[in-house]
Amino acid sequence: MSPLPNFIIDLEEQFPTLQAAPSIEAVIHWQADSGKKLEPEALKAELTKRLPDYPLLQTQQDVENEATGAPDGSPEIFHRTQWSGFRLQDGQNHHVAAFTLNGVAFSRLQPYEEWAIFQNEALRFWRIYMELAEPTVIQRLGVRYINRIPLEASEQPSKYLSTVPASPPGLDLTTEFFFHQDTYPVPGYPYSINWVRTIQLAGADPTNGQALIVDIDVVTSNILLQLGQVDQETLSQRLQEMRWLKNKVFFSCMTSYALERFGATL
Repeated sequence: MSPLPNFIIDLEEQFPTLQAAPSIEAVIHWQADSGKKLEPEALKAELTKRLPDYPLLQTQQDVENEATGAPDGSPEIFHRTQWSGFRLQDGQNHHVAAFTLNGVAFSRLQPYEEWAIFQNEALRFWRIYMELAEPTVIQRLGVRYINRIPLEASEQPSKYLSTVPASPPGLDLTTEFFFHQDTYPVPGYPYSINWVRTIQLAGADPTNGQALIVDIDVVTSNILLQLGQVDQETLSQRLQEMRWLKNKVFFSCMTSYALERFGATL
């Protein structure tokens, strides 16, 4: 077996700043089971007190469906709901967070802001989760960006993506839809990259037209982060490395036309 190629995450590398970033949602997700029993009313009171700038708070329920056979042979379906946490939203509908029994997911919606602000606000939620839920291990850490690029009727994805799925040789056809997913382990680092490109078909709403979706999800792989051994500096370093991987994929797959349209500046 040939050796794995050398791979270096260079946090000094500069990427363009996008004045009109196509990101519709950026997410930082910690999967970390609560280390103690959380009571809904007590947790709600704490979140309300600690996060007054997130006034919209909704209960989240997990739904389980179970099918069994009745004595007459007909199927019986049972639905069981169980409280799983809360969904919080700020008054401007820019930030949304899921505070659950098994972790925290923090999202920035459109318009996207700079990474430093996004990361700091996500870490704020993570610190509150650590104080209230007392997890001991981070089972999974993820940084995900979902980008939506509207396509005009005559535009092809190749105008924005440097590589796109090609039609079969000998068939000069226009692509109407595709779904392409790649997963890459990162040599020498505990990360993997899930990269999806797909076409979102136009909906019934005229404002919801055809679009190109580019979804980049960088996650930790085969590693448990023991919280007693991971300080905030180490966690921030992990997030910076994952962001670099996301940026490397995004800017490598975009055409010069796309970057110009997004208002790229160095």
